[in-house]
Amino acid sequence: MKLARGLLRNGKLTTVLGVAIIALSVLASACGGEEEKTTVVFSDLNWTSSEIQVRAAAYIVEHGLGYPTELVAGDTTSLFQGLINGDTQVTMEIWPAQQPWIDELDDPDIIALLGDSLDENWEGWVIPQYVKDANPGLVSVSDIPEYMELFVTADSRGKARFIDCVPGWACEQVNGNKVVAYGLEDVLELVKPGSGAALFEDLESTYARGEAWLGYMWGPTKPTATLDLYRLEEPAWSEECWNGDQGCAYPTSEVRIAVFHTLLEDAPDVVEFLRAWDFAAEVQVQSEIWMADNNASPDEAAIWYLKTYPEVWSAFVSDDVAEAVQEALAEES
Repeated sequence: MKLARGLLRNGKLTTVLGVAIIALSVLASACGGEEEKTTVVFSDLNWTSSEIQVRAAAYIVEHGLGYPTELVAGDTTSLFQGLINGDTQVTMEIWPAQQPWIDELDDPDIIALLGDSLDENWEGWVIPQYVKDANPGLVSVSDIPEYMELFVTADSRGKARFIDCVPGWACEQVNGNKVVAYGLEDVLELVKPGSGAALFEDLESTYARGEAWLGYMWGPTKPTATLDLYRLEEPAWSEECWNGDQGCAYPTSEVRIAVFHTLLEDAPDVVEFLRAWDFAAEVQVQSEIWMADNNASPDEAAIWYLKTYPEVWSAFVSDDVAEAVQEALAEES
């Protein structure tokens, strides 16, 4: 069939050859030829844990389960819309900040939540521990105005420089609501990094210089695993607060896998695999550290994870699928 497509593109396929190919296709079908599988399209969210695990999962789906796969890059907002439109079929990380979007869906069954992809996570506003040690009174978000000068920089317009979420992430809206709820509009200058990697780099480079840093972070991640950070206290989370002005702590984060509803019928074996999937904190953080230390791409980090932890991911699939994936990995450089 590759030959037929190539000849068709060049306008050279004769009627006789065309008839022959059609006849062969019919004969193959009659003899139990394998039906072409649907392409599974993954949401390629723009932060490290998602970039690695989506490629690892897609590799297993393609080389183990035999489905063609595609990755569509984007942010939380655009790819949530893509998922509910059916432009993508799998999103590996749905965070609590997106729950209101799910609650507002006209058809709640348009997507299915399959379970957790990451271990229990946290989100919050952090400073380096050395800043906290030097300023013991800086305990909570309510103390920021008193210590604002610690975080003023040449480009922060006289306010405390606050590193916010990446534009298009759900937490960007949440942080904006928090700033208003805490009365910090005249205190914080929100700086929005261009990517998750840029957010990490801003924190890590500032930390290496021993300077003050204030901003949003979540864990477990490479920075939270390798740096000593202090999470500023906030009023306790409550459903009433979260559905109101959001002037309270982030909820404990259950990060879910979601699929477009058609995948339940079109690829039940993929759904079964994703139900079993777990990108546990230990392997997640080690994969992120390896990626950073080796200046590697997410594709390379996914292959490293699959080669390094076969005992982990092979538990999510049958022996035959695991063997097929191992054979594919053996050909990777």
